[in-house]
Amino acid sequence: MNVQKFLQKKEFETVEDFEYQAEYLAYVVAKHYNISLYDVYKMPLPIFKQSLIWAMAIQEEQEKENKKAKQEAKAGDREVVSLDYSFLDWE
Repeated sequence: MNVQKFLQKKEFETVEDFEYQAEYLAYVVAKHYNISLYDVYKMPLPIFKQSLIWAMAIQEEQEKENKKAKQEAKAGDREVVSLDYSFLDWE
């Protein structure tokens, strides 16, 4: 149950939250590359970081594609126009 609570949190509050975050990121890499957590934990840190960056980038693109597909299915015959507001996040 602690993992479910962690996944619902917006901010990290305890040391346990950071431990869960590390485990979650290892899981993301393992799932993306279809390898075991043991293999992920054996990775050198630079390889892990690069693997995580790619896994998260691909995951984000897939989420965008899924969202677009849902919108197109919902729109039926009407045209769907994507709006990108990511520039608002730039500093």
